[in-house]
Amino acid sequence: MKILQNKQDGSGRIIFTNEEIEILKDKGYFEITAASLKHIGNSLVKLAAELHEYLPEETLNLITHENDRIKVHEKNIKKLSK
Repeated sequence: MKILQNKQDGSGRIIFTNEEIEILKDKGYFEITAASLKHIGNSLVKLAAELHEYLPEETLNLITHENDRIKVHEKNIKKLSK
């Protein structure tokens, strides 16, 4: 899995490998080791630390609560900067 942020508008893309897609199709979730969870956590912390730099002003004040269900809105993104 790779998480990228569009540096133009702050949106993002989560890219799964073919193997990950098959697991999600079959099970609907991932079971991962503690080490894998640590790597994903590290990636998310890095993303959280950097993402505010590229978010539009109106999204900076959004609040998410612990039990909120996050809706994923599909967006047509032509190309993401790495």
